[in-house]
Amino acid sequence: MFTNREEVLEKALQVFAKMNYEKATQMEIAKACGLSKAGLVYYFPFKQDLFVAVVDKYVFHAQQLENKFQFTAGSFPEFIDQYIARVERTMNNLGRLLDNSNPYGCSFNFYYYHLLMQVRLYYPNAEKKIADIFKQNYQLWESAIQRAKENGEIRQDVDVEEAASMFWQVFFGISFEHSFLQGLNIKQLVKKLHFIYSLIKA
Repeated sequence: MFTNREEVLEKALQVFAKMNYEKATQMEIAKACGLSKAGLVYYFPFKQDLFVAVVDKYVFHAQQLENKFQFTAGSFPEFIDQYIARVERTMNNLGRLLDNSNPYGCSFNFYYYHLLMQVRLYYPNAEKKIADIFKQNYQLWESAIQRAKENGEIRQDVDVEEAASMFWQVFFGISFEHSFLQGLNIKQLVKKLHFIYSLIKA
């Protein structure tokens, strides 16, 4: 029987990701937690409170750069590899939570994107928080590309801002596309990012 707040959040994550906010009733979530509805309400009186807590933990906290990435100094190709290694670690953590049951045969990446779509609809002021995450990622790539440019790794005519957009959007686009299939293929993603690097290297 699930009796603590963290276990409730884990089970609620699975329900919201694999159903949706409207269909995920408190009774449905309580059942997944092994609780009565009254037991669930003890932790979270309102469904939106529970949804916000789930999103704060598994989306906004998990995607904060300081919680997701820790880079050591190195070349730009090493930055790419470290970036993807941290992405893979985050994916593995989420996969352990979302692969416990798979009623629709989708990859856990798809369920996570499904949750993100709901965040945009049902989380208060979600647009600003999502925009902040995107901005952080753009700035991370910009810093790495600027450093590579200063070190002579990439051509001096490369527009740092445009190059950062290209790397981030390829990463995000491939992640989204693969979510509809068998999930993100890390090897393909790494190959694509290194190919972009080959186009701008000095």
